[in-house]
Amino acid sequence: MPTALQEVMERLPEAERARLVERQQRVSALDEDARRALLQRIADWDALPEAERRSRREGWDAWQALPHDERMRMREARARFDAMAPAEQQSLRERFDALDTSLRRGWLLGPTLGEDWPRLHALFAQVPDDGHAALLLALRQLSPQGRDDLSVLAQRTSPEERDALRNDLLSQPPSSRDAWLRRRVDP
Repeated sequence: MPTALQEVMERLPEAERARLVERQQRVSALDEDARRALLQRIADWDALPEAERRSRREGWDAWQALPHDERMRMREARARFDAMAPAEQQSLRERFDALDTSLRRGWLLGPTLGEDWPRLHALFAQVPDDGHAALLLALRQLSPQGRDDLSVLAQRTSPEERDALRNDLLSQPPSSRDAWLRRRVDP
């Protein structure tokens, strides 16, 4: 008779099941010291307040979603930050912490979209969770001019009309979005 765990595993999609089996194999291959270190990291994680775990998860998920070139830019920025004097680092931290929460969260999108986020966030602030991925992909595919044009439209569009603007943007073929935005801004 299968165990409860086996029954759950059988109901999982194949890709998820394979991921869990692979993870279990990696854990099983650890030596005793590595296993103890892993258990300590798990205990340390579990000891964190829920808000801190949620914040770190959000940061990790955002990092995973970044394109490779954006990750490289962020690694370079981190190296420059680490090379700064402690007082400079503290000053930058204080400036960042003083930003509005929505603007700080915008930087989770990476250096390109993070820089543009103050001009675009009003357009995307009320997007349902299931719509985020498509909109972020569309933003990443836009040229800098396209993002500039979208920011102009975001400022011109009333909150009641933003859903329609987002839907219209997504209905355009990716290769045509920049031109579509340009025509909307400068007819």
